Amino acid sequence: MADEPQGVEQRTSLRALFWIGPLAALLGAAGALFHDANSGLRAVMQLQTELDEADLRLDRLHEERADLQLRAERLRSDPVEIETVARESLGMVRPGEIVVRLPRPPAPAERTRD
Repeated sequence: MADEPQGVEQRTSLRALFWIGPLAALLGAAGALFHDANSGLRAVMQLQTELDEADLRLDRLHEERADLQLRAERLRSDPVEIETVARESLGMVRPGEIVVRLPRPPAPAERTRD
């Protein structure tokens, strides 16, 4: 019976080592994740932020592409749109029209109080 308490003590020590070893390894790994900025949790969070920003930019580009496709379709099929672009962007006029260019008015100056 005197041997029994010693055996119980050894089993308790082994049980403690069974839990302490993996727990220490887990804590060490977690510490490494937080400590190493290049390959740790911070890096993963930074990459996720960059991915979210890229997704937003991609969505905006898809919208812009759709707008440009719609404008291109209008330019292919709408004579009024073609004429508008020719007049505004290219400065074209119809035969017989006289172009009168007026100077742009100066920008309004801010009023000052005396």
